[in-house]
Amino acid sequence: MGISMNFPKILILIILFFIPLSDVAAQNYLDLGVGYVSGDFNTGVNSNLSAVTAELGYFGSENFFSAATSYLNLDTDGLDQQKGMGDTYLEAGYIYRSQNNNLRLLPSVTVKLPTADETKNLGSGETDIGAFLDIYKKCGSIICTVDLGYIFVGDPPGIDYNNILKLSVGGFVKFQQAGVTTYIQYNSAILDGRTDPIKLGIDWFYLFNLKTALYIDGIAGLNDAAPDYGIRTGIIKWF
Repeated sequence: MGISMNFPKILILIILFFIPLSDVAAQNYLDLGVGYVSGDFNTGVNSNLSAVTAELGYFGSENFFSAATSYLNLDTDGLDQQKGMGDTYLEAGYIYRSQNNNLRLLPSVTVKLPTADETKNLGSGETDIGAFLDIYKKCGSIICTVDLGYIFVGDPPGIDYNNILKLSVGGFVKFQQAGVTTYIQYNSAILDGRTDPIKLGIDWFYLFNLKTALYIDGIAGLNDAAPDYGIRTGIIKWF
């Protein structure tokens, strides 16, 4: 399956709870970033993955769409360094807002296209399909977040992967021109006999204006099956 650049998106939080809806209705965005993830994932073999990421999308008053891909550099102990394109992710979703605007639900479907080279361990070489539900609710001065997901994982020849259940629970606090999200994320193991990975994440962003934002995401593994650590930073531009 390969080590993955698995950071949650903070774009939805920025748009839904920071910028007035009238200013972001029916806008496109471009997200350009760089990231690094390291760990042995309870295998005894350490892997380091660096990536340049790009995401292009549309965010309207009721729907959102995006396409994302990356260029990867994988360095695994005892193996040759591997470079190449990562997988491509297509996502489409709906935005529900309660009447008082205190609750928002974002159901979505994501398709992973196997554009990464599986012979280099940059991807599985198979298509995955995921269904997700992001829940954002105002809880006093913070915004409570719950992210649920289920991924139907494609099986390469000779390998029987498990489908993946994802659960993330956290909170979001905004300041004058910035915001911070903290969360704990659980994923069910992709292979039988493996430990389910659990990690802690912190996302920070700064909004320069209604068109440009800077973000920094960090993760730390809470057990041996998760990455030891990871970091990603980038710029989001609306147009």
